[in-house]
Amino acid sequence: MRQAVQVLVDEPAIDREFTYLLPPEMASGRVPVTVGTIVRVVLNRRRLRGWVTALDAPMPADLELAPISSVVGVGPPPHVVELASWAAWRWAGTRAHFLRTASPDRVVKGLPTSPPVSLPSVVSDEGADTPEWVGEAFAVPAPAGGGLPAVVRLGPCVDEWPLVVEALRHGRALVLVPTVAWAARLVGRLRQAGVSTALAPRDWAGAASAHAVVGTRAGAWAPSGRLDVVVVLDEHDEAYQGEAAPTWNARDVAVERARRDGARCLLVGPMPSPEAMSSASSVTTAPRSDEREAWPRVQIADRRHDDPATGEWCGEDLAELLRSDDTVVCVLNRLGRARLAYCASCGELARSHVSGRALRLENQQFTDPDSGEVRPAVCEFCGATKFRRARVGVKGVAEEMERLARRPVAQIVGGVAPDATGASTGPGAADGGAGASSRRQQPRPQTRQPALYIGTEAVLHRVPSADAVVFVDFDQELTAPRYRAGEEAFALLVRAARLVGPRSGSGSILVQTRLPDHPVLTAAAEADPSDWLRAEVERRSAMRQPPAAAWALVSGAAAPGYIDSLAAGLHASSLDIAGPADGTWRIRSDDSDTLLDALATAERPSGRLRVAVDPLRA
Repeated sequence: MRQAVQVLVDEPAIDREFTYLLPPEMASGRVPVTVGTIVRVVLNRRRLRGWVTALDAPMPADLELAPISSVVGVGPPPHVVELASWAAWRWAGTRAHFLRTASPDRVVKGLPTSPPVSLPSVVSDEGADTPEWVGEAFAVPAPAGGGLPAVVRLGPCVDEWPLVVEALRHGRALVLVPTVAWAARLVGRLRQAGVSTALAPRDWAGAASAHAVVGTRAGAWAPSGRLDVVVVLDEHDEAYQGEAAPTWNARDVAVERARRDGARCLLVGPMPSPEAMSSASSVTTAPRSDEREAWPRVQIADRRHDDPATGEWCGEDLAELLRSDDTVVCVLNRLGRARLAYCASCGELARSHVSGRALRLENQQFTDPDSGEVRPAVCEFCGATKFRRARVGVKGVAEEMERLARRPVAQIVGGVAPDATGASTGPGAADGGAGASSRRQQPRPQTRQPALYIGTEAVLHRVPSADAVVFVDFDQELTAPRYRAGEEAFALLVRAARLVGPRSGSGSILVQTRLPDHPVLTAAAEADPSDWLRAEVERRSAMRQPPAAAWALVSGAAAPGYIDSLAAGLHASSLDIAGPADGTWRIRSDDSDTLLDALATAERPSGRLRVAVDPLRA
């Protein structure tokens, strides 16, 4: 019996299915072929990889079908193949892009037989020490059919283990974390407790039968069977979303997967994102005393009151800290010249009346490229006309810091940690050895690990612990020209909190700013993001920013033709098209489905085209 199947070739530029004939050995079942199986086919004399997307496809009467060349191995299960189609619509991408992520990175010929799913007694017996907030998080009934997710707000230094254990008591679980190190640590802990656990995507085949699947961003596509619980830890973290188009977010994929499986979904973190809050069925918070204890002390240094003689980057509180013997991590997200300008007389930061962002100082005028605001360079607080601009980056601060502190300074920028001489010391530099000054002609009697670090936010990931974390210029984060600037700034404080530990320890965070009353800083100092989050949601709603509205940025050589197709489409009246600005158009709609349908139905002209839905950096 002749049988045809639909195959989606692994060629994102094509993004369409073709009908192929199953050879007799495949049609008979001797070589298993199901939806998701990875095969090789010939298309236009090219031998390509592809995925079977449908069985028993209609046989065209007037064409002779080419047979499938071979079966490569096991691919994503059918429900993940369907999920890829949804994701292609959700982020204006191609199915091949998502199926690549969902496929194993090596050939898998078969999956292990699913063992009986039972919870080990080692985990079952740990309920006696379960915190009260864990019980509250699971006391809320799961929405029928797996509906909206539940939000759980915890302090940054709270151990997630009791929550994961409780999730496993409810059945098969998928747990997403933002970093590989976190995933490996959690997998080791679960396996030590006797839980059948797979680390995605490395243990791709094992994920099909494991009781717990733990992974980072790609783990959202693990080939698990029907899930009972989905947990996303630190759901606000930018690591879950990519900047390259399609700009998909693993948190949203996990929520959709839970909905389709009828599973309970928990979005967990110290600062729930506005996106999570907009779709939450319930919000559970730890007791106020516990949440406060899980935050370190946050000291806000108002630079407006500093003596100008203390210098551009170093306030009095920081200078005192640098002269101590503590391990200090300084964060400065600036390599070149910044655009911030502050009054040389009173120290107030020049900000826009419209957007609240920092203004650029150009030719004795303040300008805001987003709102178009232009006004004379006159301080609105004291009337002075002289302003200073922050110019010193990591390298310049490191040189001055070493002279001030009289001890070695290690620089950490991105994936490279140069020492005080500027030489790269490689990935291990942050853990010891980098930063010893080579200007001394005579060798030191002994070497010691540098206790003073300076770098971009990468330093928060490279140094395991510290006595203090200092944000040298936090205004650059608070006034960044992005709608998520406040959320990103709060996320930096969360990372810093985990370096210095809870309030019961001796660690602290020092924030240098000229905006001491900013809601982000108030929330961190009080260890309570409630008011900031409420204000952030209201601000985005008023300015029609995600999640109150859906955005898409369109750029590339083929963008003008694509924009014309959108403007002439059925949904044109519901779209707000602005641009181009620097070759980029912004498409906005108050209804997400309307925008996504418009993007999906618009004709894509040939040529380079980038469509970024709800991008991070906008």
